[in-house]
Amino acid sequence: MEMELRSLDDDLVNVKLAGRLDTPGVDRIELRLTATLVPAGKNAVVDLSAVQLVTSMGIRMFITLARSLKAKKARMALYAPQALVRETFANVALGHVLPICDNERDAVAAIRVAV
Repeated sequence: MEMELRSLDDDLVNVKLAGRLDTPGVDRIELRLTATLVPAGKNAVVDLSAVQLVTSMGIRMFITLARSLKAKKARMALYAPQALVRETFANVALGHVLPICDNERDAVAAIRVAV
C-alpha cells in the first residue's frame, strides 16, 4: 500500500492511496494517516482510484478515522473507488457512515457542505 498526501488548503488534505487495503496494507499506512489528520482536525478527501481491494481491516480503518475526525469537528469523504471496492462498500453500507463520491470535486463539496 502506498500513500501520498497533498494539502488542498489549510484544513483539507487529499490522500491518494494505491494498492490493497488488506491487513498488511492498513498496517503500513494507518498510523501515519491518523497522525497526519486527527490531531490537527484536518478534513480529508481520499482518492481510491488506484486501490484494487478493501478488506474488513480497510473498512475498520475508514470508520475509525471518520469517527476520530468527527470528534475533532472534521470530515472525510472517499472518492473514485474501482468497481470491486465500490461493491464492497455497498455491501457493508459504508456510505451511511461517510460520503463516497465519484470524483475529487464532489468529495470536496461533500466535506464543505457538512462542515
